Amino acid sequence: MNYFQTPYIFHRSSVRSVRQAQGKMIVEGTGRLTVMPDKAIIHIGVMTENKDVEAAQNENSKRSQQVIEALKKIGMTDDDIQTLSYTIHPVYDFVEGKSILRGYQIQHVFELTVRDLQKAGVIYKTAVSAGANMAGSLRFEVTNEQSYYQKALQLAMKNATDKAVKLGEQIGVTIQQPPVKITEAPSVIKPKELSLSIAAEASFQAPPPIQRREIEIEANVSTVFEY
Repeated sequence: MNYFQTPYIFHRSSVRSVRQAQGKMIVEGTGRLTVMPDKAIIHIGVMTENKDVEAAQNENSKRSQQVIEALKKIGMTDDDIQTLSYTIHPVYDFVEGKSILRGYQIQHVFELTVRDLQKAGVIYKTAVSAGANMAGSLRFEVTNEQSYYQKALQLAMKNATDKAVKLGEQIGVTIQQPPVKITEAPSVIKPKELSLSIAAEASFQAPPPIQRREIEIEANVSTVFEY
């Protein structure tokens, strides 16, 4: 009886040792793409101030409408001109430790979508000439962002696999493919943003030149390979 039990116990122990010898390798992969943008987002606004809040609102509404109409005349649509924020702030003067209400400040900020980048300078000049007086920003974007990200994700996966295979060769083991686990990290898209400033009584003889800047799209994965 004991004779037959011994090989059986040894067999189970051998299987257990083989399983313990199996290893796992965690490898990070990164994929990057650099693409040229095909649209831009401009933030620009109208600010008015008056002792009477209603007068400040009326003036802001008038100037804002002038900006909208001027932009439409050069081909922008309602979809291209969106209100980003509209705020009313009380303005105080501090005299001898006391705050005295001076009036109210109205800020109406627009988000302009520029679909023809060659017109970015013209659009900015038009908005300022029509009454926009708040500094904003210009950000370049790409329309089919997700398709580029998927390509970056493929590059990240290839990068992780190549690293795992090379590491396996260095330590003398064979990496099993595909990986047993893949974790995608949050996407990283780095649009180029420019700050815009508006001087008092700004005027333009010609539209400012605005050059496109590349956008970097990055994907990251964490993979687990067995060997």
